[in-house]
Amino acid sequence: MSNALARLRQIFDDPLFVRTGRLMQPTPFAERLAEPIRQSCALIDRTLSMRNTFQPSTSTRTFTFYMSDIGEVVNLPIIMSRLQKLAPHITVRVASILQRHLQEAMASGEVDLALGLFPSLKTGFYEQRLYSEKFVCIARADHPQIGKMITQKQFSVIPHVVVQSAGHESAFDQIIKRQGIKRVIAVTVPHFVGLPITVGYSDFIATIPLRAARSFSHLAKIKFLKPPFKIPNYDIKQHWHERYHRDPMNRWMRGVVAELFLGDRGTSGRRSRRQLD
Repeated sequence: MSNALARLRQIFDDPLFVRTGRLMQPTPFAERLAEPIRQSCALIDRTLSMRNTFQPSTSTRTFTFYMSDIGEVVNLPIIMSRLQKLAPHITVRVASILQRHLQEAMASGEVDLALGLFPSLKTGFYEQRLYSEKFVCIARADHPQIGKMITQKQFSVIPHVVVQSAGHESAFDQIIKRQGIKRVIAVTVPHFVGLPITVGYSDFIATIPLRAARSFSHLAKIKFLKPPFKIPNYDIKQHWHERYHRDPMNRWMRGVVAELFLGDRGTSGRRSRRQLD
């Protein structure tokens, strides 16, 4: 105490407390310091007692997802149905950015959670597997050349509708390129949404994820066909940046997403150990 008082006397150039008889009495300057110090101590006490919490039922915060247009069709309606009940006042935003900017957007907080297939999210990110997806071929229900199955020759000669996003090669494109599989491309579109209608009203075919095909089946009369060659399944995951690993809202939202899609087939959240390119 004596050492602390000596330092304060030196800082303020005032004795602060002086002995009067057997007591120590504050100087006028020390008395003027009392109230601002009392307020500062109260502020520190309130700060230390704060809790990093999130109340979904009353929160009005905005949460930003990043997902493909397939994710918007397949997964977003399921998520929003649940959020409408659990967190009716929050605002959900789906970010519209190029995938090559995703890492920076998540590190800055512009994007909270990414759902889909994003192998570029490596060091500094956590991921959780939600479910396994597979590809199917689709054709109009009364296609004149295709019955209940499609042959590899039909796949290679019947014109295809293909989704080609700017600056991004799809997972299916990468797979068939590695396998040396050829196809005739008749139409390229930037999004999946218009694809089923184009297929349903033409003799073209397409290869898309199964869940997307199921969602699109109400838009056009299409049939699902097993691809005539082996295509490995791929995992849909949720990804988040390490800065927000303990953020209460992010943790809560990840729990909601996991409950909706994980079932008993996924794995627990783990930090990616892969290195940045």
